[in-house]
Amino acid sequence: MTSNITPITAAGSGDTDQRTDEKVPPEHGLSALRKREGHGLISLACDALYETSNLASHMHAQLYANDPAEGRDLQQLMGETQACLETAEHYLLMLGSVIEERTTPPDPDPDVDPWSGEPAF
Repeated sequence: MTSNITPITAAGSGDTDQRTDEKVPPEHGLSALRKREGHGLISLACDALYETSNLASHMHAQLYANDPAEGRDLQQLMGETQACLETAEHYLLMLGSVIEERTTPPDPDPDVDPWSGEPAF
């Protein structure tokens, strides 16, 4: 697949060198996939927290009602609320690994043995 896009350069300076100091995010590949994964995970985490809040509000209303719900119903509602909260935590932990991957420094020199250093303890 070939591209017919002509690069645009700044006019007036007379310099024919293209700028290489600006980093353009890739449109394809693993980096683009990780970006979409991060967007999806934060959306899922927000959705899970929203559901957690709705269920907790419903449980609050049930507990303070003049005719409170039965213990079994409240217990089921509480279990569902906790499950939504745990799901939100799971999505946030997954998002953390995506963000960590983006900020991790590149691999060290492949010619250096990582086990040749001092022992940790």
